[in-house]
Amino acid sequence: MKLGAIFKRGANLLKLGSAARKLRKSTTEDQRHWAQHYLVELLGQSRGLPAKIGQFMTMDADDQALRESLNNSLEPMPFEEVVELIEKAYGQPWNTIFKKLEKSCKAASLGQVHFGKIKDGTEVAVKVQYPDIATSVEAEMDIMGLLPKVGPVAKWGFKMDGYRDAFWHNFSEELDYRVEAGHQEKYRQKIPPLERIVVPEIFSDLVRPTVLVQKMEEGFGLDKAETMMPEQKQAMGRLLLQHYLHMLFRHGFVHADPQPANFAFRQYKKDYFVLIVYDYGSVLEISDDVRLTLLRIILALRHRENLDPMTCLSALGFDPEKLKDLRPTLPALMSVLFEPFLVESPYHVKDWRMSERFDQIVGDMKWWFRSSAPPKLIFLMRTLHGLTTMLKRLDVALPWQFIMDKILSDIYPQARSLLLPEVEASAQGPAFDSMAQYMKVHVVKSNGNKISLTMPSRCADDIEGVMDEPVIESIRKQNIDLQAIQGKARKSGFVPQVLFELQDEERDMKVWLE
Repeated sequence: MKLGAIFKRGANLLKLGSAARKLRKSTTEDQRHWAQHYLVELLGQSRGLPAKIGQFMTMDADDQALRESLNNSLEPMPFEEVVELIEKAYGQPWNTIFKKLEKSCKAASLGQVHFGKIKDGTEVAVKVQYPDIATSVEAEMDIMGLLPKVGPVAKWGFKMDGYRDAFWHNFSEELDYRVEAGHQEKYRQKIPPLERIVVPEIFSDLVRPTVLVQKMEEGFGLDKAETMMPEQKQAMGRLLLQHYLHMLFRHGFVHADPQPANFAFRQYKKDYFVLIVYDYGSVLEISDDVRLTLLRIILALRHRENLDPMTCLSALGFDPEKLKDLRPTLPALMSVLFEPFLVESPYHVKDWRMSERFDQIVGDMKWWFRSSAPPKLIFLMRTLHGLTTMLKRLDVALPWQFIMDKILSDIYPQARSLLLPEVEASAQGPAFDSMAQYMKVHVVKSNGNKISLTMPSRCADDIEGVMDEPVIESIRKQNIDLQAIQGKARKSGFVPQVLFELQDEERDMKVWLE
């Protein structure tokens, strides 16, 4: 590793750190807007790891101008330099391989894409890696290893060496286009029986470590998709969800760079679309045991089985020692973590609020939970975050459970029969069946009429949201603290309990978890 590269990237990271501090210290909306755009522009100009961070930052931004700011700041190589790199990779003039190569391009974090034609007239997309980008990324990873361990990283004992190794392994694969080509071909083999997912064909004889040639597959992006009719957005959202569920749970091999630019749609009829998936440099591979354990957890939560969460999390690679202090809340935490997979009705991911609800259940101990996870799991979380971000932008509620059952039910028996590791008796805690299944409301009105309601237990997270205003007003008059009641329910892990009782001249009311 050249010291010059480390110093250059280090100075650049200091500049980015200064911009990030300006963003944190912004006191007005105008200041925040300026600082955010300035930081994103710097990230884009930096290529490599900073540009990747910029893509993640803008993934779910409501501000379309912010995403455009990042894209516009990604400065492409001059075409002459591209030609030079291609001829170096092939050892011959570029026009002996390509019939045509457009000068315009799409710039990204590690390279840029030019469209053209090969000699037989087939239209292709040619990805060319930036020179010395591997050295730059390696320098940034080295600098990460030298940074002081402060804040949550130090307090909660994150395994930074493990994270650094995981990130470097991921980047080293992205930096060799032969590896990416292998991922892409494997994807093409595994994506059936899903018929409306397009994986571009690779021209393997033209792949080099820094050049990748694939068949051009055109479509429109998420910016256009989110402006279309609701039923059309529903159709596109289902394709995204089907793709992720199929590849993750059936094969343990799933696209792990879920920025919107890596996905496109092609429309054939009003509501008939295909999904095109680009860029296979970052693919998450998990073992059969891990993918089946994930399924096992979902099924156990759905059916409230007598299964210890500690056993399940240990099978995923979590540190059981760190989880001991969280035992009473683990069923509730995991119910929140897997909520979209558990709801029978169509689910809108904007209602998930996972981080906020973790805070409500365990507060700062959420960092203890996160630090207990194996470093590689961060790529699974990034993958699911990318999926939910795209679904949120499409603004659709989808029947996750129905779609999952339709495409995966044949492997449920395999997941149910999986042998999970045993944990020490001292580490065991409440099982999934310890949680209440329902929140029940029973009302007797002054005229003798009775009303009984049964709702999912998760409604205890927002009691005010399911009560009529006259009832809320009466609750306030009797000094019943709903916030305190909700907090108690969360900290208990939503076990069966009476939440509150109310008597006034209009009604007698009882609300409980069962």
